[in-house]
Amino acid sequence: MVPYILTLLCVGVACAIHWFAPKTYWKATLMSTAVILLFSVAALFIFQASGMLVSEHTGESADFTGRLLTITTLIAFFGFLISLFVGWFMRVVRG
Repeated sequence: MVPYILTLLCVGVACAIHWFAPKTYWKATLMSTAVILLFSVAALFIFQASGMLVSEHTGESADFTGRLLTITTLIAFFGFLISLFVGWFMRVVRG
């Protein structure tokens, strides 16, 4: 459920930023990527603290502090792709 929440958050952020800044496509893409990265990493720590990242099979809590650089890089890439495609879609829809 956590990946779906984060994906909806990413798409919503990218839509909002590209909607309010339609003329500056690359600036809006980089801005939404940065906001997505910030929100996603913060959400992971919030989900970990609230116990939503507990494994159903083993009952262990996720410990991702050792892999934070890898996670941050992957979220940045994922956020950039979402920002790029959502921005392109918003550009086509707005005409």
